[in-house]
Amino acid sequence: MRYPASVAAAICVATAGCAASSAQAQVALQPASPSSSTSASSGAPFFASGSPLVPGWSFSLGSYAWLSSVTSKVDTRTSGGGRAETVVHVPFGGLVEHLRFGGMAAGEVRYDRFSIVTDFMYVNLGMSRSAAHLGSFDPGSGPTQIPVALQTSVSTGMGTTIWTLAGGYTVAAGPWGNIDVIAGARLLAIDIATNYSLTADIGGSGGIVLAKNGSLRVNAENWDAIAGMTGRFAIPNSNFFVPYYFDVGTGDLPLTWQAFTGVGYHAATADYLLGYRYLAFENSQETGDGRPHGRRDFPFLIE
Repeated sequence: MRYPASVAAAICVATAGCAASSAQAQVALQPASPSSSTSASSGAPFFASGSPLVPGWSFSLGSYAWLSSVTSKVDTRTSGGGRAETVVHVPFGGLVEHLRFGGMAAGEVRYDRFSIVTDFMYVNLGMSRSAAHLGSFDPGSGPTQIPVALQTSVSTGMGTTIWTLAGGYTVAAGPWGNIDVIAGARLLAIDIATNYSLTADIGGSGGIVLAKNGSLRVNAENWDAIAGMTGRFAIPNSNFFVPYYFDVGTGDLPLTWQAFTGVGYHAATADYLLGYRYLAFENSQETGDGRPHGRRDFPFLIE
């Protein structure tokens, strides 16, 4: 499977395990009455929280992180009129070595059954030839592999931003749990740059397709409208619950979708969750113009 230029850091292949933590500040404002009560929101990103219905206003803001492997194939247009492919593979446990900067945060503003939720991720990686190298070139007549032995040096920098913003409404809630419907938008912004040196120019019938020394770069933004549902189901006679999240959308990309489920435990001051998240961006075209075809899926632990 080939991935056009914008997928790079947005692809995260599932590994044997992935741990993350989250710290969240949450405030609930409610009318003063003997019957009113405060229910703490989950300290997890909104896709994993499935927070129970809280009367009045409530606000939550938290951060989280994960470790995973990264695998991608990146198509980029060349000055010679063809396309070149960069192959990236960072195994589990190697992400920290290549990480330049990263940050993840999530928040929710809720009033009774209405809510606004957001989730933000940014990851910037810097890689040498051991983690990223040129895979092939295509002058238009078909791809040809570029042996690693012909590549004297390759360095790749990848920055990926994924931002989801949505409004929600609780359609059902009770001791059994809750169901919220959501609608909003998701941004996938990619900035990829590969600098390379080869032992010789690579040519085709029309001339030089890939110069001996050069750079490949794509900077693109993709916006998609999304809709879905989120919530949690309580496990009777216990503090355990099953959170869930699902959305699907389209726009600049033909298809994007995300799903999460797992098991959680509600403590006095926080929720603890163990679950699995899957995020996909689908595109059948290989244009090299920043339209991705990739996926991100990983198990994680959120506190």
